[in-house]
Amino acid sequence: MRIDSRKPKAAALSAALTVALLAGAGATDAHAATLSDTVGSTPSETTLVQPVDYRGDGYGSMQEWNASMEAKRDSLEMCAQIIMNMYGDYATDDERAVLQGCIDGAGSLLTMGEVDAKSTELDELRTALEDAKREALEAAAEAEAAEASYYNAGYTPSYASAASCTNGSGLTRSAGVNNYNGRRETYYSSNVLYHYRTGEWTQDSEGFWRDSDGYYVVAAGDMAQGSTFTGSKGDCKVYDSGCAAGTTDYYTGW
Repeated sequence: MRIDSRKPKAAALSAALTVALLAGAGATDAHAATLSDTVGSTPSETTLVQPVDYRGDGYGSMQEWNASMEAKRDSLEMCAQIIMNMYGDYATDDERAVLQGCIDGAGSLLTMGEVDAKSTELDELRTALEDAKREALEAAAEAEAAEASYYNAGYTPSYASAASCTNGSGLTRSAGVNNYNGRRETYYSSNVLYHYRTGEWTQDSEGFWRDSDGYYVVAAGDMAQGSTFTGSKGDCKVYDSGCAAGTTDYYTGW
């Protein structure tokens, strides 16, 4: 069978002419470069995309846009992984599929709009799963209280005394979720997600990680890295993000 070697050459020539015509028509170098990377591939290998309008996204160069896009994709993937690790047991199959899709497919998102939309979806999903976890813990505590009351006639412990969402001891392992000063408090574990600076910190008697200055190590997506504030356990310092606004994630060894 004879193979016509002229077709690849013709495709390459067509790609070069297309880029040249775009440059002559006033297209940006970034537009031309994006198209030249795309048009030389076969339809089975790639999907044609629109050139990136990095200026329209507020960037001064394609390099800046690429760096920001890569950081956003990495953050999205990490956020999805954290949510999966913390709340996967309380998610439906469809919710786990959404999380897994972000973990596996963050790199395939092509525009800032797509990344931002997926980030918003993750924030909403995280809030829903936090509620699902809280409800499950409440139900378990109520069941435990009911069982205890069966064996202790005359005394019926309430949920508030067994595992409260707002208590004087702050966030605890048994409660899992705590509300303090307008913020929702929960935790993420070094047994699941090992922070690259974990070796610098120590665990206290309750299993919370604390830095060399005694601050509780927390994640807070709506606060700057290194900022400090007071949580239910005491003074906290932000070392991580990836959680919904209004949420404080304590780093624990649980």
